[in-house]
Amino acid sequence: MEYIAPVSSAIMALVWIVYFQLFFIQYQRNNRPYLVIHHAQNENPDALCLLVNMGKETVHVQCVQVALFTRDGEEKTMTVTEYRRIQADDSNVHQVLRQGPLQPGGYLVLGSFRNIILGRRSEESDTDYLFEDIVDMEIRAAVIHGPSKYPVGVRRSFTLHHEGEPQIFPRNIHSEQLVRRKDRHEVRRWLETELRPERKGRSESDNSDQSQ
Repeated sequence: MEYIAPVSSAIMALVWIVYFQLFFIQYQRNNRPYLVIHHAQNENPDALCLLVNMGKETVHVQCVQVALFTRDGEEKTMTVTEYRRIQADDSNVHQVLRQGPLQPGGYLVLGSFRNIILGRRSEESDTDYLFEDIVDMEIRAAVIHGPSKYPVGVRRSFTLHHEGEPQIFPRNIHSEQLVRRKDRHEVRRWLETELRPERKGRSESDNSDQSQ
């Protein structure tokens, strides 16, 4: 009977280890960012596109980009924003810049899909492409999430059909979450393309060599 006490202690320790592991996994899951790129009003290209924060923490939107793909296989990447001057006392700066804090359950109106593609230019404007030239698009956003050490991202792809009335369809019902270690380089590339920092790389310090 002498072995019962050590065995009981070992079992109790194992139970506590499993309990804390489950608690830690649940904690990580609850604090993980979850962003949705939402296509409202079905397949209408004039429908609004929303960036929705479904996580439990506030995120800071640093950049929103769209990658456009033409019939000829060309790719064009643009910033999703309105092209008008912003006054210091503008009460709607958040919606104009497409940047800033996004509260849990909150959303950011990115504009209609047509305006996102055209960059708020009319279809009669002198541009290097037309709306009907675009057959695929990818909308992506990079955000700062408080509990995460590195920026995280989200992206979603759409296909455009131009036979008859133009229509737009998502490639997938899900918005791809770029929150894992393997995704850091991709999200960092978006930000570096957008912000054009003097130093590039992984480091947070302005004084460190970020060329790695």
